[in-house]
Amino acid sequence: MNRRDVLLGGSLVAAAGAAAALQPRQRLVLLENRKLEDIVPAKIGAWATVPSNAFVLPKSPGSLADRLYSQTMARLYASPSNPPVMLVIAYGAVQNDLLQLHRPEACYTAVGYVVSGSHTVPARLGPNSVLPVRELSATTDTREEQICYWTRIGDDLPTDGSSQRWVKLRQQMRGYLSDGVLVRMSTVGEPTPEVFAQLRLFATSMVAAMAPANRAILIGRPLASAIGAAPAAAT
Repeated sequence: MNRRDVLLGGSLVAAAGAAAALQPRQRLVLLENRKLEDIVPAKIGAWATVPSNAFVLPKSPGSLADRLYSQTMARLYASPSNPPVMLVIAYGAVQNDLLQLHRPEACYTAVGYVVSGSHTVPARLGPNSVLPVRELSATTDTREEQICYWTRIGDDLPTDGSSQRWVKLRQQMRGYLSDGVLVRMSTVGEPTPEVFAQLRLFATSMVAAMAPANRAILIGRPLASAIGAAPAAAT
């Protein structure tokens, strides 16, 4: 056996070892056997659900996203004093290289919207608890939506596509696969600070209105634990 064969064999062994190390051996599933429709209240702060089908959804029958998301929920919440909010929650039981959360920047662009102004802002759940949400605008010739959303993968809350990929790799290196959820709120109108403040208020009010045992499904266990029994509904 010559030196080249030894080096080649060593590299193959190393590659096989790395692949084995990255093979997930555990699952982290926070939703368990619960349904999204059951864990999200029909009344959130000043908002209550009303019938509607005017949604840009992250899945369609037969699509990759249809295989990605095992549950989706879409509701319109109306209020006598606040802008209406379209809430979409999409849940995937497995987050890996093939099946991963589709962020709204990609989802809206795929159906013809122009996306702009995407950036991360803090939504305060309590004195020492902050939910990182992403805000953006999505526009066509006939419609303009202002969007606020976040994603959870396991207990992590990645704020962009790059950090989402890193979270999945880090979890894989630790030997487990996680479930994931996309929580998206939007309203039709101009991109004013007041509109985005209302969307953040809806987000924090939703977490506050949920049963404490269910909050980790949307925001992860560390943040759910940090806000305690009664988080503040503030932006």
